Amino acid sequence: MDLISILATVILVTTIATTVVGVGAYAAFKLRDKRKPVKKDPTVVEGVHEAVFLKRYNPPAPDDQA
Repeated sequence: MDLISILATVILVTTIATTVVGVGAYAAFKLRDKRKPVKKDPTVVEGVHEAVFLKRYNPPAPDDQA
């Protein structure tokens, strides 16, 4: 085989392998997405995610001096 045939074969095999890996990764993502969490997340309080390491800043109320 000449150089052009070898390069064309390499490009074709690389393209097919990339497509197969992409489809496999998408399938793995969908399978992972379907799983339900087994344990309860301690950072979720009544359906709302709470910050674990941060403390919420509450600015002081403005004084009503009207």
